[in-house]
Amino acid sequence: MPSLKVYSLKSLLSNCCVSSRQVFVSRSFSSININPHPITFERLLSDENKRRAQERLVTVEPVRTAKDYDLKSGHSTAAVLVPLCTVHNEPSLILTLRSTKLKKHRGQVSFPGGNTDKNDKDFIATALRETQEELGLDPATFDIWGQMKSLPGSGGNKVVYPILACTGEVDPSQMPINHDEVEEAFCVSIRHLCDHQHIGQTFFREGSGYTLPVYTGATHRIWGLTAVIVHQALSIIAPGLYTYKVRHRKPLYQLK
Repeated sequence: MPSLKVYSLKSLLSNCCVSSRQVFVSRSFSSININPHPITFERLLSDENKRRAQERLVTVEPVRTAKDYDLKSGHSTAAVLVPLCTVHNEPSLILTLRSTKLKKHRGQVSFPGGNTDKNDKDFIATALRETQEELGLDPATFDIWGQMKSLPGSGGNKVVYPILACTGEVDPSQMPINHDEVEEAFCVSIRHLCDHQHIGQTFFREGSGYTLPVYTGATHRIWGLTAVIVHQALSIIAPGLYTYKVRHRKPLYQLK
């Protein structure tokens, strides 16, 4: 007859605890290795982060969508390029200051872009064509990451399609800009844009009122539609690094 092993309660509890610890450590180790290459500012423009961003293009909504804004019948379409680049190896965005010669939105900060043309194959073609016309940048130098979700332009007369793309190292002072359309080209580091010290909110009274982000501390203040696109783009390419949330709060005069 085989001998019967007798375990003390202390021994059983000890074995149980060891087993539990082993399971916990194993699960913890597994969860840590789910993402062995976390997003950092240095890796923002990597192929790996490009793939991550492409998965988020169709999920990240702009602060304002066509659902929140009544589009006018016969509205037109436009596309802008959201150009990722590096400046002294620092991941950045290229922006423009619109020429004072223009009839609309003169002197405002924007992304390169404009109205679609009947000869444009798609919105990507529109964004690249307009970028070449405004900044003199060859479309072949851009790696297209994808099309972001569209958003309504001011006044409900237009739907804008932002195109996320990446180029290499740039020097905005050396760009052969078209001064009939662009007063100035400048870059802002993504690190700067992710810093909450440089982010605020602006409340607009139109309709029931709405709140948009605003970015300060760079060469020019970024607000309006351009700020909405910046917020959307950063939410796509830099989750974890860009953590700012736009929260709509009615001003005091509307709380009475």
